[in-house]
Amino acid sequence: MGNRETELLRTLRRVPLFNELSEAELEVLAARTASKSYESGAIVFSEGDLCRELLIVEAGSVRLYKSARNGREQLIAIERAGNTLAEAPAFDGGRYSVTARAQDSVCLLILDADTFRRVCVQNPHVAIKLIKVLGHRLRHLDGLVEELSFCTVRGRLIAHLSHLAREQGRKRGDCVEFELKENNEELAARLGTVRELISRNLGRLHGDGLIEMRRRTVRIPNLETLEREADPTH
Repeated sequence: MGNRETELLRTLRRVPLFNELSEAELEVLAARTASKSYESGAIVFSEGDLCRELLIVEAGSVRLYKSARNGREQLIAIERAGNTLAEAPAFDGGRYSVTARAQDSVCLLILDADTFRRVCVQNPHVAIKLIKVLGHRLRHLDGLVEELSFCTVRGRLIAHLSHLAREQGRKRGDCVEFELKENNEELAARLGTVRELISRNLGRLHGDGLIEMRRRTVRIPNLETLEREADPTH
């Protein structure tokens, strides 16, 4: 088996939908899987296009978003290596509900939708895992709708900064520091607002002493105090 075939099998093994398939089943799947590369910023598929394949991120990351007529974008998710894209339309033969753009240099594996559906029929545990993946995505969208409907931009921004601090932060005494990798435009797309409001709210949080920013390094003097500010009853 060549290096490319070995890498392909390794990627398929990492995919939650397929990690219970036998080695022989994975090899059959690999033989029917193609690959395609995209440069950073390239559109992988567009909302409303007919879906004819299941896509698997082998390397890089893919940004999924919805866009309005005025150009504003709402980030839905960023999918990285080992994650699948477009499970629902690949399964039901429908159309893409979001647009996918390469976040950086991306390599995708492509499995045609007919083959994917046959795998689900022949392997009930794959179908069950598909339901779990779709359930996870539905809960994520429920949470996103709740945030956009009931939380202010300030509250959504605080919640996101708090999440980053807990996931990526470095303790410095009572403080927490982390690098804010998204620019203000990307934050606006994630939080369902515009860049100007992100800039304004970051400035106000800084002015209130709740955060300190040096370029893209965020320092939070007291994380619990910041998180209380996101509480709508506060």
